[in-house]
Amino acid sequence: MTLFEQPPPRSRRPVDTEPFASLARSRRRRRTLVGSGIVAVALLLVTIVVVSTGADRALVAQVEGWVGPRTLAGDISAVADRAFLTDDGRKLLTLVGARSAHGDDLQRSCGVTDTADDHAVAGCYSLAGILVFVPTDPRVADAAVTTLAHELLHAAFDRLGSGEVWHVRDMLHTALDGVAPDDPVRQQIDWSVGDHEENRDTELFAYLGSQVRPEGGFDPELEAVYARYFTDRAALVEVDHRVTAEVDGLISEYEQADAALVQAMTDAATQRAQLDAEREAYERDRKIYQQDADRYNSLAPEERAQWRQDWMGADGVLHSGTWQEALAGRLADLDARHADLDQRVAAVEAADADAFARRAAIEGQYADVLAVTKALDPAAAGS
Repeated sequence: MTLFEQPPPRSRRPVDTEPFASLARSRRRRRTLVGSGIVAVALLLVTIVVVSTGADRALVAQVEGWVGPRTLAGDISAVADRAFLTDDGRKLLTLVGARSAHGDDLQRSCGVTDTADDHAVAGCYSLAGILVFVPTDPRVADAAVTTLAHELLHAAFDRLGSGEVWHVRDMLHTALDGVAPDDPVRQQIDWSVGDHEENRDTELFAYLGSQVRPEGGFDPELEAVYARYFTDRAALVEVDHRVTAEVDGLISEYEQADAALVQAMTDAATQRAQLDAEREAYERDRKIYQQDADRYNSLAPEERAQWRQDWMGADGVLHSGTWQEALAGRLADLDARHADLDQRVAAVEAADADAFARRAAIEGQYADVLAVTKALDPAAAGS
């Protein structure tokens, strides 16, 4: 079964709404086996026969004879064409049967009645066949390739001989030891196994086979088992990595643009606040100057000459001179400050315009992230 996990919450969005609040699901997968009570009983009976007689391949062949050959629908056939299947892999897929589904149909058909809020089923395998969610967005449509390969490997694991399955199991656990502790696939495996530890081996077989390939591959014997079903397992694994990178890239670009927008808006607000403060200071100094100039002009010429003043110029230098010289110096400083403020107005308006343009652009990026994430959400009825 394939599940999608919701992305972590974000603390803020500069364009007024939480950026990922409406994202229903993200793209990380979780898979496990599902089945109804009838299927569980059937599996139990199969297990008893296999354990007691060792005739697992004969039994499977008999069941397949009862069921008969199946025909793949066009959409599933197209996914299979991109899954690097061998002739045996294609034959097994056709024999098991597979169809696409999404929304309530997928959840119900996979037997999910109480899905966690942060997960939605995207595929499953049972005796009834394989169900696969096929995204319609071409950027992430190949997510269905990984889902189909994963579920097909569950079917393949069921058909391993009683003598072979234990050797494969040992190789799988050895292969897992070589997977990095922080590799997301480890958490996906644990999610899928959940409380059903008996499913760990089949989950390892499916996850490692469809999503993990170290440099040089796994043990040659294990790779030979996978080679029964896939012509190029390295290319198959790369499909999963490519889809993940596509979504991660869109989100990363959005987050970078988001951060740049926050910085641009902060810079614009800071520049405007500084400009407003300096305008107020300019107006205050201009009024004081005008009061002093009016007082100077009201005096008789002979009285004006008696006064001397000190003043601080715009350059921070203390000046001293006659009252007339002081007024002339102060007026020159005010004129220079006025010109500077006019230039600053243009710069602040440009900063505001830049922030506005970034805001408009990021809305488009947000809509794009929302669209691709919705396209990856198997629970969305319109996916």
